[in-house]
Amino acid sequence: MESGLESKQWWVALRLVPNLNRVRFYTLIDHFQSPEAVFGATAKEIASLRGFNEELARSILAAPERRAWEAEFELIAKYGVRLLTLEDEEYPENFRQSSFPPPLLYVRGNIDPLDRFSVAVIGSRRATQYGKTVAEEFSARLAQAGVTIVSGFARGVDSVAHRAALASGGRTIGVLGNGLGVCYPSENSRLAEEIVSRGALMSEYPMLAPPDRFNFPERNHLIAALALGTLVVEAAEKSGALITAREALEENRFVFAVPGDITRENSRGTNALIQAGAKLVQSPEDILTEMAPVLRGLLNSNKQNSRLSPEPISGLPSSSAAAPGEEKLDELERVVLSHVRQEPVYFDALLARMDASVTVQQLSSVLFSLEMKRLVKQLPGRMYASLS
Repeated sequence: MESGLESKQWWVALRLVPNLNRVRFYTLIDHFQSPEAVFGATAKEIASLRGFNEELARSILAAPERRAWEAEFELIAKYGVRLLTLEDEEYPENFRQSSFPPPLLYVRGNIDPLDRFSVAVIGSRRATQYGKTVAEEFSARLAQAGVTIVSGFARGVDSVAHRAALASGGRTIGVLGNGLGVCYPSENSRLAEEIVSRGALMSEYPMLAPPDRFNFPERNHLIAALALGTLVVEAAEKSGALITAREALEENRFVFAVPGDITRENSRGTNALIQAGAKLVQSPEDILTEMAPVLRGLLNSNKQNSRLSPEPISGLPSSSAAAPGEEKLDELERVVLSHVRQEPVYFDALLARMDASVTVQQLSSVLFSLEMKRLVKQLPGRMYASLS
Protein backbone atom coordinates (compact mmCIF):
# COMPACT_ATOMS: atom_id res chain seq x y z
CA MET A 1 0.00 0.00 0.00
CA GLU A 2 1.28 3.51 -0.81
CA SER A 3 2.48 5.45 2.22
CA GLY A 4 -0.06 8.25 1.54
CA LEU A 5 -2.92 5.76 1.61
CA GLU A 6 -1.47 3.87 4.53
CA SER A 7 -1.99 6.92 6.73
CA LYS A 8 -5.69 6.78 5.89
CA GLN A 9 -6.27 3.11 6.69
CA TRP A 10 -7.99 3.87 9.99
CA TRP A 11 -10.26 6.38 8.26
CA VAL A 12 -11.31 3.72 5.76
CA ALA A 13 -11.73 1.07 8.46
CA LEU A 14 -14.08 3.38 10.36
CA ARG A 15 -15.99 4.36 7.21
CA LEU A 16 -16.66 0.69 6.44
CA VAL A 17 -18.40 0.04 9.77
CA PRO A 18 -22.06 -0.91 9.04
CA ASN A 19 -24.80 1.45 10.25
CA LEU A 20 -22.33 4.23 10.93
CA ASN A 21 -24.06 7.15 9.26
CA ARG A 22 -22.51 10.51 8.61
CA VAL A 23 -23.65 12.09 11.88
CA ARG A 24 -22.27 9.24 13.95
CA PHE A 25 -19.03 9.21 11.96
CA TYR A 26 -18.65 12.94 12.58
CA THR A 27 -19.50 12.56 16.28
CA LEU A 28 -16.77 9.96 16.74
CA ILE A 29 -14.12 12.07 15.00
CA ASP A 30 -15.18 15.20 16.85
CA HIS A 31 -14.98 13.44 20.22
CA PHE A 32 -11.91 11.24 19.78
CA GLN A 33 -10.09 13.49 17.25
CA SER A 34 -8.90 10.60 15.06
CA PRO A 35 -10.16 7.22 13.80
CA GLU A 36 -7.21 5.46 15.40
CA ALA A 37 -8.23 6.89 18.78
CA VAL A 38 -11.78 5.60 18.20
CA PHE A 39 -10.47 2.05 17.82
CA GLY A 40 -8.41 2.54 20.97
CA ALA A 41 -11.45 3.49 23.06
CA THR A 42 -13.62 1.18 25.12
CA ALA A 43 -17.13 0.12 24.19
CA LYS A 44 -18.40 1.98 27.25
CA GLU A 45 -16.77 5.23 26.13
CA ILE A 46 -18.26 4.97 22.65
CA ALA A 47 -21.70 3.91 23.90
CA SER A 48 -21.85 6.99 26.15
CA LEU A 49 -21.91 9.30 23.12
CA ARG A 50 -25.20 10.66 21.85
CA GLY A 51 -26.73 8.40 19.20
CA PHE A 52 -24.69 5.35 20.21
CA ASN A 53 -25.38 2.20 22.19
CA GLU A 54 -23.46 -0.87 23.37
CA GLU A 55 -24.31 -2.93 20.29
CA LEU A 56 -23.07 -0.27 17.86
CA ALA A 57 -19.98 0.35 19.99
CA ARG A 58 -19.06 -3.35 19.83
CA SER A 59 -19.53 -3.43 16.05
CA ILE A 60 -17.22 -0.42 15.69
CA LEU A 61 -14.50 -1.98 17.80
CA ALA A 62 -14.80 -5.25 15.88
CA ALA A 63 -13.86 -3.13 12.83
CA PRO A 64 -13.91 -4.43 9.27
CA GLU A 65 -11.54 -7.31 8.71
CA ARG A 66 -8.22 -6.43 7.12
CA ARG A 67 -9.28 -7.95 3.79
CA ALA A 68 -12.29 -5.63 3.68
CA TRP A 69 -10.30 -2.41 3.83
CA GLU A 70 -7.57 -3.87 1.64
CA ALA A 71 -10.25 -4.53 -1.01
CA GLU A 72 -11.40 -0.91 -0.57
CA PHE A 73 -7.88 0.36 -1.18
CA GLU A 74 -7.60 -1.81 -4.28
CA LEU A 75 -10.69 -0.08 -5.67
CA ILE A 76 -9.33 3.31 -4.63
CA ALA A 77 -6.16 2.62 -6.58
CA LYS A 78 -8.05 1.19 -9.57
CA TYR A 79 -10.20 4.28 -10.00
CA GLY A 80 -7.45 6.78 -9.18
CA VAL A 81 -9.27 8.05 -6.10
CA ARG A 82 -7.72 10.21 -3.40
CA LEU A 83 -8.86 10.33 0.21
CA LEU A 84 -9.05 13.77 1.80
CA THR A 85 -9.52 14.78 5.41
CA LEU A 86 -9.50 18.19 7.06
CA GLU A 87 -5.76 17.76 7.57
CA ASP A 88 -5.09 17.71 3.82
CA GLU A 89 -4.16 20.91 2.01
CA GLU A 90 -6.37 20.00 -0.97
CA TYR A 91 -9.47 19.67 1.21
CA PRO A 92 -12.04 22.14 -0.22
CA GLU A 93 -11.98 25.49 1.58
CA ASN A 94 -15.74 25.95 1.41
CA PHE A 95 -16.21 22.70 3.33
CA ARG A 96 -13.75 23.90 5.97
CA GLN A 97 -15.89 26.99 6.45
CA SER A 98 -19.17 25.08 6.64
CA SER A 99 -21.06 24.11 9.78
CA PHE A 100 -20.57 20.38 9.25
CA PRO A 101 -17.33 19.61 7.31
CA PRO A 102 -17.36 16.04 5.94
CA PRO A 103 -14.66 14.11 7.86
CA LEU A 104 -13.59 11.98 4.87
CA LEU A 105 -13.92 12.63 1.14
CA TYR A 106 -13.35 10.27 -1.76
CA VAL A 107 -12.24 12.31 -4.81
CA ARG A 108 -11.65 11.44 -8.48
CA GLY A 109 -10.11 14.19 -10.58
CA ASN A 110 -8.54 17.39 -9.31
CA ILE A 111 -9.66 20.13 -6.96
CA ASP A 112 -8.46 23.58 -7.96
CA PRO A 113 -8.10 26.39 -5.37
CA LEU A 114 -10.37 28.51 -7.59
CA ASP A 115 -13.15 25.93 -7.14
CA ARG A 116 -14.07 27.86 -4.02
CA PHE A 117 -15.73 30.30 -6.44
CA SER A 118 -18.56 27.95 -7.24
CA VAL A 119 -22.30 27.90 -7.84
CA ALA A 120 -24.50 24.82 -7.54
CA VAL A 121 -27.01 24.42 -10.39
CA ILE A 122 -29.70 21.93 -9.43
CA GLY A 123 -33.25 20.97 -10.31
CA SER A 124 -35.67 18.28 -11.36
CA ARG A 125 -34.62 14.86 -12.66
CA ARG A 126 -37.69 15.09 -14.92
CA ALA A 127 -36.76 18.46 -16.33
CA THR A 128 -38.88 20.05 -19.02
CA GLN A 129 -37.28 21.53 -22.12
CA TYR A 130 -37.60 24.92 -20.44
CA GLY A 131 -35.66 23.66 -17.41
CA LYS A 132 -32.93 22.13 -19.56
CA THR A 133 -32.57 25.27 -21.65
CA VAL A 134 -32.30 27.49 -18.58
CA ALA A 135 -29.84 25.15 -16.85
CA GLU A 136 -27.67 25.06 -19.94
CA GLU A 137 -27.68 28.83 -20.43
CA PHE A 138 -26.90 29.68 -16.81
CA SER A 139 -24.24 26.96 -16.38
CA ALA A 140 -22.47 27.89 -19.61
CA ARG A 141 -22.36 31.61 -18.82
CA LEU A 142 -21.19 31.12 -15.25
CA ALA A 143 -18.53 28.63 -16.36
CA GLN A 144 -17.29 31.09 -18.99
CA ALA A 145 -16.89 33.64 -16.21
CA GLY A 146 -14.60 31.22 -14.36
CA VAL A 147 -17.18 29.99 -11.85
CA THR A 148 -17.02 26.26 -11.05
CA ILE A 149 -20.39 24.54 -11.56
CA VAL A 150 -21.37 22.10 -8.82
CA SER A 151 -24.24 19.64 -9.17
CA GLY A 152 -25.43 16.20 -8.12
CA PHE A 153 -24.70 14.12 -11.26
CA ALA A 154 -28.36 13.08 -11.46
CA ARG A 155 -30.56 12.88 -14.54
CA GLY A 156 -32.22 16.04 -15.78
CA VAL A 157 -31.00 19.47 -14.69
CA ASP A 158 -27.85 18.14 -12.95
CA SER A 159 -26.51 16.37 -16.03
CA VAL A 160 -27.33 19.36 -18.25
CA ALA A 161 -25.44 21.68 -15.87
CA HIS A 162 -22.33 19.48 -15.87
CA ARG A 163 -22.31 19.13 -19.66
CA ALA A 164 -22.86 22.85 -20.27
CA ALA A 165 -19.94 23.75 -18.01
CA LEU A 166 -17.65 21.32 -19.82
CA ALA A 167 -18.82 22.44 -23.28
CA SER A 168 -17.98 26.01 -22.30
CA GLY A 169 -14.44 25.09 -21.33
CA GLY A 170 -15.14 25.47 -17.62
CA ARG A 171 -14.79 23.31 -14.54
CA THR A 172 -17.47 21.26 -12.84
CA ILE A 173 -17.74 19.08 -9.72
CA GLY A 174 -20.21 16.23 -9.32
CA VAL A 175 -21.22 15.29 -5.78
CA LEU A 176 -22.51 11.71 -5.60
CA GLY A 177 -24.89 9.93 -3.25
CA ASN A 178 -23.10 6.61 -3.84
CA GLY A 179 -19.53 5.31 -4.00
CA LEU A 180 -17.16 6.37 -6.78
CA GLY A 181 -16.90 2.75 -7.94
CA VAL A 182 -20.58 2.86 -8.92
CA CYS A 183 -21.86 4.92 -11.86
CA TYR A 184 -25.39 6.14 -11.15
CA PRO A 185 -27.21 6.79 -13.35
CA SER A 186 -25.47 4.26 -15.61
CA GLU A 187 -25.99 6.33 -18.77
CA ASN A 188 -23.68 8.98 -17.32
CA SER A 189 -20.53 6.83 -17.53
CA ARG A 190 -19.03 8.94 -20.32
CA LEU A 191 -19.98 12.15 -18.54
CA ALA A 192 -18.21 10.88 -15.42
CA GLU A 193 -14.91 10.53 -17.29
CA GLU A 194 -15.32 13.98 -18.85
CA ILE A 195 -15.91 15.52 -15.43
CA VAL A 196 -12.84 13.78 -14.00
CA SER A 197 -10.72 15.17 -16.84
CA ARG A 198 -11.71 18.79 -16.12
CA GLY A 199 -13.00 18.80 -12.59
CA ALA A 200 -13.82 16.20 -9.99
CA LEU A 201 -16.30 13.65 -8.71
CA MET A 202 -16.59 13.36 -4.95
CA SER A 203 -18.43 11.28 -2.40
CA GLU A 204 -18.50 10.57 1.32
CA TYR A 205 -19.31 6.91 0.75
CA PRO A 206 -17.17 3.77 0.37
CA MET A 207 -16.28 2.81 -3.20
CA LEU A 208 -19.10 0.33 -3.83
CA ALA A 209 -21.82 2.01 -1.75
CA PRO A 210 -25.10 1.85 -3.72
CA PRO A 211 -27.27 4.94 -4.37
CA ASP A 212 -29.35 4.38 -1.26
CA ARG A 213 -32.18 6.89 -0.88
CA PHE A 214 -30.99 7.76 2.64
CA ASN A 215 -27.69 9.00 1.18
CA PHE A 216 -29.18 11.77 -0.91
CA PRO A 217 -30.14 14.23 1.86
CA GLU A 218 -26.51 14.04 3.00
CA ARG A 219 -25.36 14.47 -0.59
CA ASN A 220 -27.60 17.53 -0.89
CA HIS A 221 -25.97 19.11 2.14
CA LEU A 222 -22.55 18.57 0.59
CA ILE A 223 -23.63 20.35 -2.58
CA ALA A 224 -24.94 23.31 -0.57
CA ALA A 225 -21.80 23.51 1.57
CA LEU A 226 -19.40 23.21 -1.37
CA ALA A 227 -20.93 26.08 -3.36
CA LEU A 228 -21.05 29.76 -2.39
CA GLY A 229 -24.43 30.01 -4.09
CA THR A 230 -27.18 27.60 -5.12
CA LEU A 231 -29.41 28.08 -8.17
CA VAL A 232 -32.63 26.06 -8.31
CA VAL A 233 -33.75 25.89 -11.94
CA GLU A 234 -36.83 23.71 -11.78
CA ALA A 235 -38.30 21.80 -8.85
CA ALA A 236 -41.58 20.37 -7.68
CA GLU A 237 -43.02 21.07 -4.22
CA LYS A 238 -41.40 17.93 -2.78
CA SER A 239 -37.97 17.87 -4.33
CA GLY A 240 -34.39 17.10 -3.34
CA ALA A 241 -33.45 20.44 -4.90
CA LEU A 242 -35.51 22.21 -2.26
CA ILE A 243 -33.68 20.28 0.45
CA THR A 244 -30.41 21.52 -1.03
CA ALA A 245 -31.75 25.09 -1.07
CA ARG A 246 -32.72 24.83 2.61
CA GLU A 247 -29.27 23.46 3.42
CA ALA A 248 -27.72 26.39 1.54
CA LEU A 249 -29.75 28.81 3.65
CA GLU A 250 -28.58 27.00 6.79
CA GLU A 251 -25.00 27.48 5.60
CA ASN A 252 -25.72 31.17 5.01
CA ARG A 253 -25.06 30.85 1.27
CA PHE A 254 -26.71 32.68 -1.61
CA VAL A 255 -29.92 31.03 -2.86
CA PHE A 256 -31.33 31.81 -6.31
CA ALA A 257 -34.39 30.50 -8.13
CA VAL A 258 -35.65 30.75 -11.70
CA PRO A 259 -39.39 31.51 -11.93
CA GLY A 260 -41.51 29.03 -13.83
CA ASP A 261 -44.91 28.44 -15.36
CA ILE A 262 -47.45 28.48 -12.50
CA THR A 263 -49.47 25.72 -14.19
CA ARG A 264 -46.57 23.23 -14.13
CA GLU A 265 -45.81 20.97 -11.18
CA ASN A 266 -42.06 21.38 -11.81
CA SER A 267 -42.32 25.11 -11.14
CA ARG A 268 -44.19 25.02 -7.85
CA GLY A 269 -41.07 24.42 -5.78
CA THR A 270 -39.01 27.18 -7.39
CA ASN A 271 -41.87 29.67 -7.25
CA ALA A 272 -42.40 28.81 -3.57
CA LEU A 273 -38.70 29.43 -2.94
CA ILE A 274 -39.04 32.90 -4.43
CA GLN A 275 -42.07 33.57 -2.24
CA ALA A 276 -39.99 32.48 0.76
CA GLY A 277 -37.23 34.97 -0.06
CA ALA A 278 -34.88 33.30 -2.56
CA LYS A 279 -33.43 35.76 -5.07
CA LEU A 280 -35.41 35.68 -8.33
CA VAL A 281 -33.01 35.55 -11.28
CA GLN A 282 -33.81 35.90 -14.97
CA SER A 283 -30.28 35.81 -16.39
CA PRO A 284 -26.81 34.60 -15.37
CA GLU A 285 -25.81 38.25 -14.97
CA ASP A 286 -28.27 38.55 -12.08
CA ILE A 287 -26.19 35.96 -10.21
CA LEU A 288 -22.85 37.50 -11.18
CA THR A 289 -24.02 40.91 -10.00
CA GLU A 290 -25.40 39.60 -6.71
CA MET A 291 -22.23 37.62 -6.00
CA ALA A 292 -19.83 40.28 -7.29
CA PRO A 293 -18.14 40.90 -3.90
CA VAL A 294 -17.27 37.23 -3.37
CA LEU A 295 -16.22 36.80 -6.99
CA ARG A 296 -13.74 39.67 -6.82
CA GLY A 297 -10.99 37.23 -5.81
CA LEU A 298 -11.80 35.16 -8.89
CA LEU A 299 -11.26 38.20 -11.10
CA ASN A 300 -7.91 38.88 -9.45
CA SER A 301 -6.77 35.28 -9.83
CA ASN A 302 -8.19 34.42 -13.24
CA LYS A 303 -8.66 37.58 -15.31
CA GLN A 304 -7.49 35.97 -18.53
CA ASN A 305 -10.25 33.32 -18.37
CA SER A 306 -13.02 35.51 -17.03
CA ARG A 307 -15.50 37.41 -19.14
CA LEU A 308 -16.56 39.45 -16.16
CA SER A 309 -15.51 43.08 -16.29
CA PRO A 310 -12.70 43.81 -13.81
CA GLU A 311 -14.37 47.17 -13.15
CA PRO A 312 -16.53 47.44 -10.03
CA ILE A 313 -20.17 46.44 -10.52
CA SER A 314 -22.47 49.45 -10.78
CA GLY A 315 -23.66 50.43 -7.33
CA LEU A 316 -20.55 49.24 -5.49
CA PRO A 317 -17.97 51.83 -4.40
CA SER A 318 -14.80 52.00 -6.49
CA SER A 319 -11.80 50.41 -4.79
CA SER A 320 -9.56 53.22 -6.02
CA ALA A 321 -11.49 55.97 -4.27
CA ALA A 322 -10.79 56.79 -0.64
CA ALA A 323 -13.88 56.11 1.41
CA PRO A 324 -15.18 58.76 3.80
CA GLY A 325 -13.80 58.33 7.30
CA GLU A 326 -10.98 56.02 6.22
CA GLU A 327 -8.35 58.50 7.41
CA LYS A 328 -9.75 58.08 10.96
CA LEU A 329 -9.10 54.33 11.16
CA ASP A 330 -6.88 53.03 13.94
CA GLU A 331 -3.91 50.76 13.24
CA LEU A 332 -5.72 47.44 13.68
CA GLU A 333 -8.62 48.59 11.49
CA ARG A 334 -6.15 49.51 8.74
CA VAL A 335 -4.45 46.10 8.97
CA VAL A 336 -7.74 44.23 8.79
CA LEU A 337 -9.00 46.36 5.91
CA SER A 338 -5.78 45.78 3.95
CA HIS A 339 -6.31 42.00 4.16
CA VAL A 340 -9.98 42.18 3.21
CA ARG A 341 -9.17 44.36 0.22
CA GLN A 342 -6.95 41.68 -1.32
CA GLU A 343 -9.92 39.33 -1.76
CA PRO A 344 -13.01 38.23 0.21
CA VAL A 345 -11.84 36.28 3.25
CA TYR A 346 -13.49 34.08 5.86
CA PHE A 347 -13.36 35.18 9.49
CA ASP A 348 -11.23 32.22 10.63
CA ALA A 349 -8.73 32.75 7.81
CA LEU A 350 -8.54 36.45 8.63
CA LEU A 351 -7.95 35.71 12.31
CA ALA A 352 -5.09 33.38 11.36
CA ARG A 353 -3.40 36.27 9.53
CA MET A 354 -3.54 38.56 12.54
CA ASP A 355 -0.93 39.01 15.24
CA ALA A 356 -1.26 36.31 17.90
CA SER A 357 -2.37 38.94 20.43
CA VAL A 358 -5.55 39.73 18.47
CA THR A 359 -8.51 37.91 20.02
CA VAL A 360 -11.73 36.69 18.37
CA GLN A 361 -13.62 39.42 20.22
CA GLN A 362 -11.23 42.15 19.03
CA LEU A 363 -11.43 41.06 15.40
CA SER A 364 -15.23 40.82 15.56
CA SER A 365 -15.36 44.34 17.01
CA VAL A 366 -13.05 45.73 14.31
CA LEU A 367 -15.06 44.10 11.51
CA PHE A 368 -18.29 45.45 12.97
CA SER A 369 -16.74 48.93 13.11
CA LEU A 370 -15.63 48.67 9.47
CA GLU A 371 -19.12 47.54 8.49
CA MET A 372 -20.63 50.55 10.23
CA LYS A 373 -18.21 52.79 8.32
CA ARG A 374 -19.32 51.10 5.08
CA LEU A 375 -15.80 49.91 4.30
CA VAL A 376 -16.51 46.18 4.69
CA LYS A 377 -19.51 43.98 4.01
CA GLN A 378 -20.29 40.64 5.64
CA LEU A 379 -21.22 37.96 3.11
CA PRO A 380 -22.75 34.47 3.47
CA GLY A 381 -20.60 32.00 5.41
CA ARG A 382 -19.09 34.77 7.60
CA MET A 383 -16.93 35.94 4.74
CA TYR A 384 -15.91 39.60 4.52
CA ALA A 385 -15.34 41.70 1.41
CA SER A 386 -14.15 45.26 0.90
CA LEU A 387 -16.56 47.98 -0.18
CA SER A 388 -13.81 50.56 -0.55
